[in-house]
Amino acid sequence: MSHALRAFFAYAVLTVAMTWPFATHLRIMDPGDSAYFAWAIGWEVHAIKTDPASLPHGNIFHPARYTIFMDEPILGTTLTVLPFALFTDDAVLLFNLARLLTFVLSGLGAYLLARELGAGALAAFVAGAAFAFSPIRTDQISHLSTLGSQWLPYVALFTIRFARGGRAVDALLAGLSFALAAWACGYHGIFGLLVLPLFALPLVWGRWSWLPRAIPAVLVAGALLLPLRSLHAVAFEAEGFSRPLDHAVFHSASIESFFATSSWNNVWGELTAANRTMGSNNLFPGLLVPLAVLAAAGLLLRRRERPSREALAFLAMLVAGVIVCLGPEVRLYGETLFHGPYHFVRETIPMFQGVRVNSRAGIFLALAFSGLLALALKRLAPSPRVLGLLLAGLLLEASVAPIPIPRWMQVIDSSQPVPAWVQWLAEQPGEFPIAHMPLLPTDGLFRRPHHEETVYMVWSTWHFKRLVNGNAGVEPATYRHVREVCKRFPAAPCLDALKELGTRYVLVHEKGWGPNQLARVQREWPAAADRLPLVQDFGRGDRVHELR
Repeated sequence: MSHALRAFFAYAVLTVAMTWPFATHLRIMDPGDSAYFAWAIGWEVHAIKTDPASLPHGNIFHPARYTIFMDEPILGTTLTVLPFALFTDDAVLLFNLARLLTFVLSGLGAYLLARELGAGALAAFVAGAAFAFSPIRTDQISHLSTLGSQWLPYVALFTIRFARGGRAVDALLAGLSFALAAWACGYHGIFGLLVLPLFALPLVWGRWSWLPRAIPAVLVAGALLLPLRSLHAVAFEAEGFSRPLDHAVFHSASIESFFATSSWNNVWGELTAANRTMGSNNLFPGLLVPLAVLAAAGLLLRRRERPSREALAFLAMLVAGVIVCLGPEVRLYGETLFHGPYHFVRETIPMFQGVRVNSRAGIFLALAFSGLLALALKRLAPSPRVLGLLLAGLLLEASVAPIPIPRWMQVIDSSQPVPAWVQWLAEQPGEFPIAHMPLLPTDGLFRRPHHEETVYMVWSTWHFKRLVNGNAGVEPATYRHVREVCKRFPAAPCLDALKELGTRYVLVHEKGWGPNQLARVQREWPAAADRLPLVQDFGRGDRVHELR
């Protein structure tokens, strides 16, 4: 068995342990971000199998189009579970497999990168684990797009190969890897446009004659990314969508964010609680990896040796990643110190004005530390015992297991028979529009998690009818209007708005309302009864009504 294959299986074992109990809950779904990405995978697999041309137009926000591009399409991660989709259409199962695979494949990619940097098999495995299980990654445990970092190590690997040999095929593979990384996570792609050129600069310095050989790679990457950019633009511009500056500032990292981890972190969670901010990701990489890198840097200084091109490249990636994470304003504990360099980028390049969460550039910090660790271990040449202790230590620093999955979050169990109303919809021919009521406000996740919009979306992967309901980073104006007027369902303005959208059936879920709101709906129902004749009553407060 090859070293890479052994590493793959070892990362798989570590993934089960580090994300426990996810491996025993592969058919369980929680609402919110996780459910959104489960729906996205379910829709994409369905479209690829049945009608690829329909892929951009997910079955939410009817009658809006390009809805899969109103948020992260995550196609670069959906590709990793397509082999499983040959055997199952279960979107919940595919999502949970994809989430676990991001750890395994990110580790494997970083392992191969470390081997390219000259690290031994065990040292490379440690460097790969430092990337896959970095506290920066585990902070995003429910956000599949940000977890989708499995292609980024290959961008660095093939860029390094190109800089060493000038082969056009290596540049082409780097460009292809970057395109896949951007299709897996748009944030990684857009921030990579800023970070990766600075990473490449020390590698190609003085080797300028090779750069024309990279032109085909740039053209191929551009051709692969143009649809992503264009379809996002269509989806955003159709709704006049933009991100205000204050949103970008709120979701950028403050200086203290680099010293904070997830509250679930078993070592640093409580110790860094004072540094956690509401809008930013947590970006503390732990202590052991930076200390190992500093130890190697100290050894270089004592020997008066110059750092390698690769070391300078990863250092540039680290610095550039920090600058992007800080966003438009450099802040410390809520106080703005000065405008950051990114402020100029955002003000001069329109594409960056649609960016909200700058702190997601933290993935480049994790990758840079992984590369620097590989180079440090190559230089320090520690014994296998020390490497084992280092591995155990960095895994402990990243540990968030057991990850809490409270009962209220287990809204779907795809191993159980689907609700009767889902089965009824699946049996009806056609893709007619339907609406679920209540249509909860944006805080529905906390009010009635079983009736939050993303839950309806996941259930729709059993029937794929067109939903008036939906959830995404961009909300169409038609949906916002319906949500507002349907606060008073079944009042006439709500029914008029639903009919205007072509809604055929209204599915009523009484448990989605609190007792006071349900009492109001029942009082007002007689006035709307003629327009909402009963089609099917499934008991437990779930009914289908035709909208006339």
